[in-house]
Amino acid sequence: MTTVMVLSLLVAGCGVDGGVRVEGPAPSARPGPVYVMAYMGHPLQRPERFALSEFSSMAKVRWRSWGGGSAVGVGELSGTWCLPGCEKNGIPATITLSGLEWQERVGYYSRFDVQGRGVPQDLVDQKLEVPRA
Repeated sequence: MTTVMVLSLLVAGCGVDGGVRVEGPAPSARPGPVYVMAYMGHPLQRPERFALSEFSSMAKVRWRSWGGGSAVGVGELSGTWCLPGCEKNGIPATITLSGLEWQERVGYYSRFDVQGRGVPQDLVDQKLEVPRA
């Protein structure tokens, strides 16, 4: 019994001086900023207007959410498919960005979906460009 107690004390004392030491703040739950890549463009955060494709774009976007697994915004959709008639004001639409991918502490949405009356099918559940490391 005495031998077991001595061994327990020796083992418990191991690593006290040479053990792992953790310093500094804990990593944040969210690694960094989140972006959307405009068609043939640069990374944007909460853009008010941006191109979705060579034929369609969103304008006057007000974001209801941003930075989580998905981002939702409401604005005006326009494109060559609605000419003439939508040059000045697009059609009301809701855009949802999803498929958040993280690269080096920076997030990029990889998919988009636009919903609204008269939205072309090629703007439903589509891929977005994401930079590749």
